[in-house]
Amino acid sequence: MSEIGKARRLAHMFNPKSNRMFCLPMDHGMQVGPLDGIRDPGPLLDLAVDAGVDSVIVTPGILARYYHRFSGGPSVILRIDQSTNWRFETKTGYPDAHIRLVATAEEAVQMGCEAVITYLFTCNNRPDEESRSFEINGRVATECRKWGLVHVIEAMAAKGGFVDAEDPDVVAMNCRIAGELGADIIKTDWCAPERFKDIAKQSLAPVAAAGGPALPSLDATTEFARTAIEAGSAGLIFGRNVFLQDDIGAAMKTLGEIIHG
Repeated sequence: MSEIGKARRLAHMFNPKSNRMFCLPMDHGMQVGPLDGIRDPGPLLDLAVDAGVDSVIVTPGILARYYHRFSGGPSVILRIDQSTNWRFETKTGYPDAHIRLVATAEEAVQMGCEAVITYLFTCNNRPDEESRSFEINGRVATECRKWGLVHVIEAMAAKGGFVDAEDPDVVAMNCRIAGELGADIIKTDWCAPERFKDIAKQSLAPVAAAGGPALPSLDATTEFARTAIEAGSAGLIFGRNVFLQDDIGAAMKTLGEIIHG
């Protein structure tokens, strides 16, 4: 029976015409604290609903406080882990990426979510931290199969690790590993377009490109979006390249047109 639930939830996350996903991540606060653009999540959620964004990534706290704004809107991907990875080389950072679970798949079902998302960080300088990342993802994948929940794995090389995160060989390895662990959707780093196309083709699950750091203009963002879609990305998961734009609503609608055609 859980297979039915997973299939129904997965279908809700993708646009039925394009079979691609426009996802807005808003989980940054749990990783790095207050951030421009999402200090007040409410108005941003309203814009996402109005623009027809397919999915949003939120934390348990945001969902608990703003769930009423999701009525008839995007599917919900709940961030159930927290990492120090994004604080690397800041005054609150650590030399390596540490990960811990902060919620469960069962709680995500109780909150009405379509999916959960977890980090899979590889090539950490500390092998035990990579091992912990694998163990967490394996455990969550098992729980998602039990509850019929979609599991999104954010598969990336750890900051401060021993590889270049945008090395196509590293991206390919991370995506394959995530698929082998049971990911239903994979969020990963962008790399050279021709290599990304091959990675997407051989992946065991749909691969969606992460937006990464904010680009200098909307034109640069839309150019990146077109290139990623042409390279076979199953969707775009853009945060700062959306909520740091001057006209956020217009940016969402423009990106939606690029993603869905």
